[in-house]
Amino acid sequence: KAFDTVSHSHIIAALKQKGVDNIIALITNLYHNTNTCIHLKNEQSDPIGIRISMKQGDPMSLILFNLSVDPLLCKLEEEGCGYQHCSRNITTMAFADDMVLLRDSWDGMQRNTEILEVFCNLTGLKTQGEK
Repeated sequence: KAFDTVSHSHIIAALKQKGVDNIIALITNLYHNTNTCIHLKNEQSDPIGIRISMKQGDPMSLILFNLSVDPLLCKLEEEGCGYQHCSRNITTMAFADDMVLLRDSWDGMQRNTEILEVFCNLTGLKTQGEK
């Protein structure tokens, strides 16, 4: 579900933050003016602009998604919000659009949740907390 909720403007902002200016124009062209139509029986809707969602099946989508959630992961690291294991502080376990936030206390997990909520509000990302 998370792939479906990332706004195109956030993808571009994440690329700018990472300083990969040489591919921003390419990605902008891939996502700019993306439209779809709805076909019902013998009728077709006017084009509907798509402003959110990664392109399903595109090998670049996973990379773009990872770049778009990297600011969240960096914020969690910066806050020191995690679980101590040996000498390492582990804040998240993530693969593709599956992510687990880790913390060593209930209060800490509430703080992680606050950070996640702020990130989601800023970026449009939607999560499935029950997962």
